[in-house]
Amino acid sequence: MFYVKTGMTVYEVVNEMAKNNIGAVPVLDDGGKLKGIFSERDLMIRCAARKINMEITPIEEVMTRGVILMEAHDSYNDCMKIMQQEGIRHMPVRDGEKLIGVVSMRDLMQEDAEEKKQEIENLNSYIYYYK
Repeated sequence: MFYVKTGMTVYEVVNEMAKNNIGAVPVLDDGGKLKGIFSERDLMIRCAARKINMEITPIEEVMTRGVILMEAHDSYNDCMKIMQQEGIRHMPVRDGEKLIGVVSMRDLMQEDAEEKKQEIENLNSYIYYYK
């Protein structure tokens, strides 16, 4: 799982995000505890729009705090509902106390599309079988 540490500058974090082609990244302290999340939206609203100096600004000054977490056992439907209600596109996932990744709205929509595709195939098979 990709993450960044508190104390890094916005510029360092953005470079890491670009290298890894990701839109959001969890921010952890030295003890591995989740302190926030930094996303493309944070970059746009809290950094670019305010014209901050990204080379000296620590990430903890512009990250989103009070992060909503998804549990590993949660269904993708439950997660999608929460993301839609809260207006967020990325959500960290934990298994117990361990952070195991970040899920995006795109990930969930792909899973939903795959499930619907499978349902359609099953219904078509059922219809074909009983013709």
